[in-house]
Amino acid sequence: MGKGAGNNVTAVISLYNPDQGVVAHGVALLEQVDHVVAVDDGSTKDGRAILADLDNLGVQVVQLEHNSGIASALNAGIRAAQSHADSPAFILTMDQDSLLEPDYIAKLLAAYDVATENGVAVGMVAPGSISGLPTRRRGTIKSTILGGEPIQSGLLIPAEALDALGLLMDELFIDGVDTEFYLRARNAGMESVLAPDARLEHALGTMVPVSVFGREISPAGRPLQIRTAASYRYYYIFRNRLLLVRKYWRSQPAWAIKGVLADYRHLAIVSMLAPGRGKRLASALAGVRDGLSGVSGQRVPG
Repeated sequence: MGKGAGNNVTAVISLYNPDQGVVAHGVALLEQVDHVVAVDDGSTKDGRAILADLDNLGVQVVQLEHNSGIASALNAGIRAAQSHADSPAFILTMDQDSLLEPDYIAKLLAAYDVATENGVAVGMVAPGSISGLPTRRRGTIKSTILGGEPIQSGLLIPAEALDALGLLMDELFIDGVDTEFYLRARNAGMESVLAPDARLEHALGTMVPVSVFGREISPAGRPLQIRTAASYRYYYIFRNRLLLVRKYWRSQPAWAIKGVLADYRHLAIVSMLAPGRGKRLASALAGVRDGLSGVSGQRVPG
């Protein structure tokens, strides 16, 4: 029984072509939560041995026939958790490459308890920092720190929030899934709460060398680096931003304006300084086109 015992926390982790490291992650999760559901999202590599190892640990394994995207994978895991003999009071959503500090769950549950004592309707609880970077903050209510839009991994969602709001938005496939749930919660009067001392280790994109006109920039012999995402992700980043703006701009106009400006600022910077700008720009432009047309779901090649 994990350290979440008495609070009934189930972790749902989405897997895609996982390596053996996820077994160690499963062990670490079981030390803090009561139950773990691992969802294999239509992996293309043979992971039967890894899934068997997880099953032997006591992890509930769900296998999807096709790659369905992060929202669908997590939703499948949440449904499996809810149908478990002991239905959870909290769901922790996880990526396969994220790591929790030893007392992570205890800190998030403590933040939840304080928030409810302060009269805050909690839609989700997020860590105070991710890979050493502070999480966005949006003010306080008494001693409760409110967060901005969180990232999906390491997010603790009360069962009553899922009951009130529903599951994640399948149609987004990937990118913006956490943002949409946050906006939906805000519109329902529920808040994103931060656990200020909780830390999550999570890969926030990939660091690549800064390149201008094909030449890497290395002042004092030390290469400069910039954080970027895989080229295909820019399709979903830009498409889903527009889909969410269409859905939420009336209720969340400040978020809509800031989000669009931030995306285009990021694209301009990485287009100037990171290699692979052609594929990245083509992906983003395709996303803008489909976002304006209201296209959702997994991208159709072509």
